Amino acid sequence: MTMTEIETSSMRGDDLDALLVRAASGDCDAFVAFYDATAPRIYAVLRSLTGTAAAADVLLEGIYVEAWERMRGRSAPPCPGMQWMTAIAHRHASGRR
Repeated sequence: MTMTEIETSSMRGDDLDALLVRAASGDCDAFVAFYDATAPRIYAVLRSLTGTAAAADVLLEGIYVEAWERMRGRSAPPCPGMQWMTAIAHRHASGRR
């Protein structure tokens, strides 16, 4: 198990949401921490939806770019952070960006 996997498995939803709130105020380090904690799970969702690693790789970056852009100026994510990211992943995988 890598350090990222350990951190991901121990990070609660409230912690992820707090990172997004900090990211919304422009804290890049908080967004990087959010990415590190959630990207493995979002990648797994994408892999399941697309069926290929290559397609999941292509979509992953765009999902986090969208999240970063949509979080700017917000006081909180529109729903729990992981749920929100999963919804964005589903939308990207189905081509409805």
